[in-house]
Amino acid sequence: MKKDLTYWICNKEDNRINDNIKFEDGEVFEIIGNVNLIRLKDGRYQVAEFGSFKKILDGDGFPLIDNEIAKVLEKHAPDQIELRPVEIFRRANNQKWTNYSELITKRTIDLQSYDKTESKGINIFTLLNTFIYVSHDLKKIIESELEHLTDIRFKQGLPIMIG
Repeated sequence: MKKDLTYWICNKEDNRINDNIKFEDGEVFEIIGNVNLIRLKDGRYQVAEFGSFKKILDGDGFPLIDNEIAKVLEKHAPDQIELRPVEIFRRANNQKWTNYSELITKRTIDLQSYDKTESKGINIFTLLNTFIYVSHDLKKIIESELEHLTDIRFKQGLPIMIG
């Protein structure tokens, strides 16, 4: 991989393998049962299928991030993002979670422009309005300020499932 590509910030997964999730560089990993959410018209998210609450919940057309990550992004890239606090609820037992925010980036990238995206400076983008990509400099800031956060990772390239 070229050194100057942007990084996909995603959840660190365990080592179980699913042949359906491959990266351009040949690495294979499994996306393990994140909680499945439905976005409701009132802005809340309902648990459709219970699973693991990871630091990043990316669904069809939305990325939700843990507020700890949101604070770092808001501090260093406030002019590039909008954060909307959200409520996630599970109707079956009335559980509620309020530790996530919907991340809306002002800039997006597409599959064709990924390798030409500006990777210098502090930049953040979404791909397909779901996947969060950051520049090398923003990656370093996130790693520095959230060094205790061991369940996220940064990956260069596009997952083959979308590429």
